[in-house]
Amino acid sequence: MRWYEYKMEVDDLHAPEDLKARLMAMQAGAPQSAAPAHKPRKAAPRAVRFPLRRVLEMAACFVVGVVCVSALVSRSGAALIAGGAEEASSSAAVGAVYAARSGQPTAVSYQLDTANGLTDGGTALTEGEAAAARDVSEADSAKIIYRADLSLESKDYEAARAALDEALTEAGGYLESSSEAAGSEDGRRLSMTLRVPQENYTSFLDTAAAAGKLLNRSEQAEDVTASYMDVEARLENLKAQRARLQQMQAQAETLSDLLQIESSLSEVQYQIESWQSQLDWYARQVACCTVTISLHEVQEYTAAPEGFGERIAHAFGQGWSAFADGLQSLAVWLVFAWPVVLLTAAVVGFVLLLRRKR
Repeated sequence: MRWYEYKMEVDDLHAPEDLKARLMAMQAGAPQSAAPAHKPRKAAPRAVRFPLRRVLEMAACFVVGVVCVSALVSRSGAALIAGGAEEASSSAAVGAVYAARSGQPTAVSYQLDTANGLTDGGTALTEGEAAAARDVSEADSAKIIYRADLSLESKDYEAARAALDEALTEAGGYLESSSEAAGSEDGRRLSMTLRVPQENYTSFLDTAAAAGKLLNRSEQAEDVTASYMDVEARLENLKAQRARLQQMQAQAETLSDLLQIESSLSEVQYQIESWQSQLDWYARQVACCTVTISLHEVQEYTAAPEGFGERIAHAFGQGWSAFADGLQSLAVWLVFAWPVVLLTAAVVGFVLLLRRKR
């Protein structure tokens, strides 16, 4: 008896029917060494394909989403702009009502639309008038510091200086500093730093250049509009902060709050004074231009650049003049040092006499 037959007899009541059938089939003569069955071959993975229809559907959905988002954004921006306009109009209406109740006249502002060439009254401007208005507005808003340097020479020093003083008086300027060197062999020299109003800057330069022979004229322009506007904005913010602190100071209830507010108020006041001084400096520099003039008294004017032949002739003449000046200087030195020359000649003669006797 095989083991599974014994097992079937023992566990006949508990063994399932399918197990019994399988054991009986094995007993009937199923081969023990059955060849292992071949494993089924795995199917090759299929390539993922996106149908054209599905791709088009996805693209259409994307386009619809972008259009919806753009519409929402534009609508929200328009709503914000409309809200700002309504707020501005409401503020203007409140101001008008307050002025009417307080009995004060309302301020009327007239603005020029330089882009369209129209005024608030609706009067159309010509293209030339609109361009002129734009130039005037830009010139008024620009903050430019002008500086100039003039180098002059003159045979008549007194007349040239009087002409410069007269030109400065006519321009409405003033002398900031001056330096004069007199009694030199090359003639007198004058250096002046002048401040001239900006509206008379160009005319003064032309008049001053005509006071003598002009050797050099240079001009510089520095645009400080951005710095000026920045300082002005800082000042406005600080003044508003000072007003708020003064209001808080009037409403302070405790001593500690009052001391703290006063400390902050003094700091803000210091900053206001500092920025105000810088703004005033910018305003002074823009209002009055700085002109530096150098005047040299000469016997002969400086010649203009010459050609090669003229330069050779000039060099020959200069060389002969230098040689003659050298001889004159040597004669003057010999006269000045006659004791040394005499003593040296005596020593040399005595030595030569001794050598001859030997």
